[in-house]
Amino acid sequence: MTDHAINFTALLEEVRAFDEHGESNDIVTVSGDDPFAVCQSLFRRLGDRTATDRCEFVMSHTVRRELERTLVRGEPTIGTEPFLERQIRTDVSMPDDVILFADFDAITLGGTVLEPDAVGLGESA
Repeated sequence: MTDHAINFTALLEEVRAFDEHGESNDIVTVSGDDPFAVCQSLFRRLGDRTATDRCEFVMSHTVRRELERTLVRGEPTIGTEPFLERQIRTDVSMPDDVILFADFDAITLGGTVLEPDAVGLGESA
């Protein structure tokens, strides 16, 4: 993914359709109530399959604020989580209940999944 304007709502629809059509079981999916825990789980599970040094998080502004609140309220060790070293991008087109974690080359701007094993999708309640 690049810094060009991306409609993440449409991109997420394509990622979900890719996974639902049985094209792959390789897309990591997690769910949870806490954005911190969802990010942590996405990082760990995707890290078992691909190098995460090229991956970045994409989330809504609301989810990022909640993640930041968790960090402020948390213990000092929370701030040392390895996933926090990854880029966290926010976008107005991201739904509030989804966190995307992917290699920026794994999905085209049109939403085509090129490397499903480098894509993680987290859903929060």
